[in-house]
Amino acid sequence: MNTFIPPFCRNPKCFYHQPPPGLPYTAFERWGSYTTRAFGRVPRFRCTCCGTTFSQQTFRVDYWLKRVYDYTDLTERLASCSSIRALGRAYQVAGKSIQNRIGRAARQVIAFETILSCYRKPKEDLAADGFESFCVSQYYPNNIHLLVGTTSQFVYAADHVTIRRKGSMTREQKKKRETLEQRYRADPQGLCRSFFRILEASFSVLSDGGRPSLTLWTDQKREYHRSLASSDCAAGLLESGRFVHRTISSRVPRSRWNPLFPVNYLDRELRKDLHEHVRETVCFGRNVNAQMERLSLYLYYHNFCKAHRSRGAFQSNALLAGYDPRFIAVERIKLWEWRAWHTKIDLTMSDEETWMRLRRTPLKNGKDYLPKHVAA
Repeated sequence: MNTFIPPFCRNPKCFYHQPPPGLPYTAFERWGSYTTRAFGRVPRFRCTCCGTTFSQQTFRVDYWLKRVYDYTDLTERLASCSSIRALGRAYQVAGKSIQNRIGRAARQVIAFETILSCYRKPKEDLAADGFESFCVSQYYPNNIHLLVGTTSQFVYAADHVTIRRKGSMTREQKKKRETLEQRYRADPQGLCRSFFRILEASFSVLSDGGRPSLTLWTDQKREYHRSLASSDCAAGLLESGRFVHRTISSRVPRSRWNPLFPVNYLDRELRKDLHEHVRETVCFGRNVNAQMERLSLYLYYHNFCKAHRSRGAFQSNALLAGYDPRFIAVERIKLWEWRAWHTKIDLTMSDEETWMRLRRTPLKNGKDYLPKHVAA
């Protein structure tokens, strides 16, 4: 017998969508059921406050789907350099179906990390740098800023920005770039805006740790100094000595003694583990939002599932970063079972853009399609 009880009303405008803490949702009545091949008999309900109807599937990760996937297996395959088409062949489905599941999984892990970040107590300094790849065309490279713990190698934040192609080019290449830029031109201040978000993420790590000061290591890019100069919060923390910004030349050998080793190490892992970022590959991203969804899912695997070191006892990067293993265990039980709701969590600007697919893909007309239930 199905004993499922809805935790709240699915209607975001209903009073019982956000019931007061400690008050269980009882303003509903059973409203029949329906049967599917994938899930069997599914009970339906009706909210007695607003009249909205919904079912048990409304609260599950596989809402609106007709085939069940193993999301743990999908995550491990994606993090093992499997392309979308390779995953489609493995599951015997179309590539669009795979990307749909990756998008759902990405929203789940974004909510998972957002909830757990409320209980973390990091004690390490941070390193930040940009990982360069491209999407759609090599004429539209991108810079993915990564904020990484110097000891744990836990990735606290990632932010994407499309940049203008640079470096030496032939006359024909320059002419083609000019032609393409008539349709889409990268924001000249994009790097500064992106690093500004990384700065805000580092300030939140400082407040979570409850410690007197935090050091942020970067290379000597001018955009980083401009972002620092434009931040009033950074100015106050720098003056009080609670926040220290140190730089090192990007030409220094990338050994383990380099303060930027954590981000250099992650660059190597991304090149190795995500097929679209492998050098000289025919597999590359075609959509910026889909690319960031895949990255979000990979970073969950890196932070919470992968061992910090291959030798010795298993210890994830999250545990070294000060995450409580008890809360991780509790949230993992719900991760691939119950759907994360956009209205129930407070996201950073970067996570909001990934969740709502707000980033613009070069040369693409119009916005990406977003199902209504994603915004609920």
